[in-house]
Amino acid sequence: MSEFSLEKISENIHFGKTKEYFKEVLSSYQNENYRSSVVMLWSVVVCDIVYKLQHLVDLYKDASASEILNELTAIQNNDPKSSAWEFKLIECVYEKTDLIDSAELENLRYLQKQRHLSAHPVLKRNFELYFPNKETTRAILRNTLEGVLIKPPFYTQKILNELLSDISENTAALNTRKKVKQYVESRYLNRMTQEVELQIYRSLWKLVFKLDNEDCKNNRNINLEVLDVIGSRNVAQLEAAISGELDYYSSVASEGNAIEYLVFYLSKNSRLYNLLTEDAKLKVIHCVETDYIGKTLGWFVKENLEQHFNDVLAWIEGEEHPNFEEGEWEALLEISDSEEWQEMFCKLVGAYYAMSHTYDQADSRFKSSVQLYLPLFNVAAIHFMLQKIETNNQTYRRSLSSFDHPKIKRRAVEFDENFDFAPYPCFSQSVSED
Repeated sequence: MSEFSLEKISENIHFGKTKEYFKEVLSSYQNENYRSSVVMLWSVVVCDIVYKLQHLVDLYKDASASEILNELTAIQNNDPKSSAWEFKLIECVYEKTDLIDSAELENLRYLQKQRHLSAHPVLKRNFELYFPNKETTRAILRNTLEGVLIKPPFYTQKILNELLSDISENTAALNTRKKVKQYVESRYLNRMTQEVELQIYRSLWKLVFKLDNEDCKNNRNINLEVLDVIGSRNVAQLEAAISGELDYYSSVASEGNAIEYLVFYLSKNSRLYNLLTEDAKLKVIHCVETDYIGKTLGWFVKENLEQHFNDVLAWIEGEEHPNFEEGEWEALLEISDSEEWQEMFCKLVGAYYAMSHTYDQADSRFKSSVQLYLPLFNVAAIHFMLQKIETNNQTYRRSLSSFDHPKIKRRAVEFDENFDFAPYPCFSQSVSED
């Protein structure tokens, strides 16, 4: 694990003026002027909080921020020489906002005490000035950076609107989960307390899985990505959070896009399904039984994965003739990372190809499904697919089979040089190494 770097984390300070002021704090610390570092740090904290409050007033006309600033101005006007307003500022921010929590308030109390000892001629018994050591100073700097300075200038009730607007505007650039994670962690989550993260998760749950207005429809995918990132960061806390507000989290859509997204999310977070109320479970089960996405991914309401495999196989080979997109195959594969499921998944891919109703469809399905996942096939899955191919001349009589089927043969031979193709004469006839 790499050592914590004050220099590196200070680059995340939001306001340019605060960042410049902190350079003086850091320079004093690096030159072992620990008294000066602590004294300057307190001034930087007070300034930074005032900047954040003013930002809220300017940008959002925030009533709480305006009230705090007005109250502090009155205190200063009544007694211009007093510094009492400084910690009054900290207490007001703690009481009226979510910018700092109780632990961070105590850290700031300690910083103020150290600042007082360092700034005033407080002599010890041997008539020496108080001198904070390196370890104490470094801990104060770190706590203050993480607890105050790197936090963005908004409170819980403001951060959601800011985040939603931001990711909506940048949806095109945030086109993978990795990019979404990097973006929201760097810009938002790494500067928040866990409590605030969970509050945002709570709000996103309703936007993604219940509401169906135009904004929710347009941004459901990116909002789900952010919800998933926050959930992954707070796995240990999610169950308690949901159990503590069952009615809220169980109030989900009955149909449409929102319930499909819930099934998709639960397919990757199945433990959450059992926390929901019975009425919410009924909505989910109905989606699994009747909806395309539900039938594909609703394994978590089944007895086991084998039952889900059998259900999906029967669906593929039945009268509905479902058509899968690449992203849907990927989501189906990801419901389990076990070797057993990988084999079952490959069998489903093979069956899907073998159910092609035209030469063109077989061409398309081989390219988009079989060829894509062929490296995952084991011997059992290959035998299963070859058996299915034998039953459908749309697969082995099409012109491209002579170019596609050798790829299956090569995969089979990778496992066994003496792989027996005799039981599959139609497939064997279609194979051409030309």
